[in-house]
Amino acid sequence: MEELKVWGFEDTPSAKEYLAKYLLNYIHMELDALPREEWDKTLSTWAKICAFAKSLIPKKEEERQELYKRYKFDAVMVGIAEDVRHTLMGMYSLKILKEDDKPYKLIPIAVDIVMQIGEGLQAYGLKREVLEYIKSFFERRA
Repeated sequence: MEELKVWGFEDTPSAKEYLAKYLLNYIHMELDALPREEWDKTLSTWAKICAFAKSLIPKKEEERQELYKRYKFDAVMVGIAEDVRHTLMGMYSLKILKEDDKPYKLIPIAVDIVMQIGEGLQAYGLKREVLEYIKSFFERRA
């Protein structure tokens, strides 16, 4: 159980809260600010972010910082990459996501987990219809 605390997830309920507050909130805010015809392109970008974040898992802090410099990441981009990396590690440690799963599977799994919260969606500022669109996008991709 100590390993889970290192990544911020003590248990499945703490993972749900983290997913609602951070990962899905990032995606939701971005989609909510865009016209619907831009959503697929944005979600494709998030799939790439997940793949990039998975590639960062074995890298030491210095190596990651060098990559961020090389690709000219700003502070927001670094924060997102690190948050997604952190989330992937937490989901692997909880065995909610398998290491051989495509990294983007993190997103529809997160939607499933957060949708189980039900009334909690409003507390996190998440709209059911946006989450359902996210889920359907990744189902089409599978």
